[in-house]
Amino acid sequence: MRRTPRCIPGRLAISRAASQNEVVEAQAPTEPTVFYGGNSYTESEWAAAVRSGRIADAQPVASSSERNVPDIGEIMAFSGPAPERINGRLAMLGFVAAVAAELVSGKGVLSQWAQEPTLITVTFVLFAAGSLAPLFNNADKGQSLGPFTPAAELINGRAAMIGFAALIGIEALKGSALF
Repeated sequence: MRRTPRCIPGRLAISRAASQNEVVEAQAPTEPTVFYGGNSYTESEWAAAVRSGRIADAQPVASSSERNVPDIGEIMAFSGPAPERINGRLAMLGFVAAVAAELVSGKGVLSQWAQEPTLITVTFVLFAAGSLAPLFNNADKGQSLGPFTPAAELINGRAAMIGFAALIGIEALKGSALF
């Protein structure tokens, strides 16, 4: 079986079977090419090889469009799955952390932020990234775990957003920590 050289269409290449002095003009492939096991196949040759059993363990690799992998625009769209989920999770984290730190230190949310902005920002970024990762892998199926359901998470997230905004508003009007 004579092997054809792998090359960029329109460029000159030296065939492995050709002698050192013979130069072969590469032809542009007419079909997409599949590279497997050191060989190259056209789509029709690949399908025939898989059907015949010569390539028994081969599993065609789906492209990102065939796997239906969402892009960042779809995930972060106004009606997408990420904005309310991430904001709700961050509000739940922020509200609980702010109230707990306020009870311990007696300082308001804004003074807590002023004292340690880096740690708070890094924590929020990590939580947001942790919320996005399953969405990019299509792994977030909205499954329930006992009382922890997607609907309960949205309700708790909305309540935490309102609570956190109210906490900041009350502290701003009062001029000191709430507790």
